Amino acid sequence: MVFIENDSNDAAFHFSVEDFFTRFYRSDSTFLMLWQTEKTVMLGNNQFADSEVDIDFALENEIAIRRRSSGGGAIFTDPGTLLYTVIEPLVKEASVHREEVAAAVIESLCKMGVPAVREGRNDILIDGRKISGFAQYASGTHVCTHGSLLYDTDLEVLTKVLIPNDSKLRPKGITSIRSRVTNIKPHLDHKYSILEFIYMLRNELLHGNEVTTYKLSVDDLKHVDQIYHEKYSNRKWNLGL
Repeated sequence: MVFIENDSNDAAFHFSVEDFFTRFYRSDSTFLMLWQTEKTVMLGNNQFADSEVDIDFALENEIAIRRRSSGGGAIFTDPGTLLYTVIEPLVKEASVHREEVAAAVIESLCKMGVPAVREGRNDILIDGRKISGFAQYASGTHVCTHGSLLYDTDLEVLTKVLIPNDSKLRPKGITSIRSRVTNIKPHLDHKYSILEFIYMLRNELLHGNEVTTYKLSVDDLKHVDQIYHEKYSNRKWNLGL
């Protein structure tokens, strides 16, 4: 397994790196990224920004709006949120890759003392509340599975910036987004910092694998920069204009 190192907190940059390794970089290896962002709303590929985000609130509070290439729902991330990405050769049905990544994340969390369980196709919960959602997209040769973990995320801001989808909440008897989500940190006996939590999760996810680290080369960064400007930092792409 190859661990990709970078220290950006720009979601558009990370989406560009994912895109580069999924669509253009040819390797038989499995790549793992663990990353963070500044305050950001991430839209699914087919969502309309004005239906999912309180855009005025986002602008007033300097919350970036970024669109990913995978489907799924809108999420809010901030420096208290951990994001994970696994990119691997598409050698099975994409859904099988998704299930394997979900199982690895849940197993790692449980070993760390997080009572995480799976619900439905894309969610991980603690005590009936969501801590993680994941999504996926594929090229002809590789598949990217990525998700978020609410560790110490500002849930009040999350509640205010995301517009609730009543058709999803009502069937589950949920009255608000805030009652649907929780952070991981309060459920741990020891209140680790986000950096400590990332270090622990990285060790669990990589345990038992032969691991190498990879830093983007100058040539890699040229390709990533092109993707970044043409797509993920492009206002038309992000807002669906």
